[in-house]
Amino acid sequence: MPQLRSAVLTNYAEIARSVGLDPLAQLRAARIDPECLRNPDLKIPIERAHVLLESSAHAARVEDFGLRMAMSRRLSNLGLIALVAREEPTLRDALRCVQRTMPLHNEALYLDIEDSNDVAVVRERLLARLKGSTRQATELAIGVLYRFVQELLGAGWRPTAVCFTHGPPRDISRYRKAFNCSVQFNGVLNGLVLRCHDLDRPMPKSDPASLRILRQYLATAAQYRPTQRDRTTHLILALLASGRCSAELVASYLGIDRRTLHRRLTGEGTSFSQLLDDVRKEAARRTLANPEQPIADLAPILGFSDGSAFTRWFSAKFGASPRRWQRQTSSESSRGRVAAANSRLRRAGQMGRS
Repeated sequence: MPQLRSAVLTNYAEIARSVGLDPLAQLRAARIDPECLRNPDLKIPIERAHVLLESSAHAARVEDFGLRMAMSRRLSNLGLIALVAREEPTLRDALRCVQRTMPLHNEALYLDIEDSNDVAVVRERLLARLKGSTRQATELAIGVLYRFVQELLGAGWRPTAVCFTHGPPRDISRYRKAFNCSVQFNGVLNGLVLRCHDLDRPMPKSDPASLRILRQYLATAAQYRPTQRDRTTHLILALLASGRCSAELVASYLGIDRRTLHRRLTGEGTSFSQLLDDVRKEAARRTLANPEQPIADLAPILGFSDGSAFTRWFSAKFGASPRRWQRQTSSESSRGRVAAANSRLRRAGQMGRS
């Protein structure tokens, strides 16, 4: 099943509350962890995001739930893709950049650009096979596309028309107000209709020097295929402080079951428990190296239910209690600083005599 960045849920909680829903209850029902609202770079199976949007719209009896989310979006929600697109010389180049790199943001969405005579169409196709209506996901995607182009070209820009393949809502006025142009339903495509010259309008913030650097970086990111170890470590880092960082939860985020996760990690010479330990040990070392850091604060940060559980784990891994280890590290660090200072003084004295 294709996956997408949790940035797709930007503003979900605010919109849900505004229509009388409990966003956390809706997330749980769709089997999406609330951490996705805080970390935009987690991965969500598109099927779960689809269920969340459609069920939220149904529960609130709001036909334009996805559109409401889209209208408060910013260019920055696309992350690195937006940063590169903004530096492209024209809108056509910016859209082609998004076309090439969309899988980094949403593996199930494809952008298509067509132009003929004086008419241009920017269409979005949903590649995943989803059950039931896709109204909310479609309106969110088209709304975000509209906001993307508008932020690039300025608030005064408007398309010729916005098109949807699904039927019209009971109240079309909100759509006309949102897009400020003709809005068509029951059409043959989902997308924006523009004037051809819009595609070739120069981008006001384009910088060729920055673009070269960013294109290289984005090309590297697009070619990079993280290992199962990388993706698991990333999720452990994101979920650790929640106290619910388990192999089952991480596997569900990755769209697989626990056995599959175990088999893949074993094939890469590691295990979930080993990666969890590695993340905890590195975080503990880094944090306790600061002598001012209260040891009591570490247990929840590292996902332990209480201080005694953390102390037992730490003592087993480091051969000393957290407090003793911190004192030893602080003492060794102080001796190292003193030795370095004395060395500098000796060198300075030798230079003064020469």
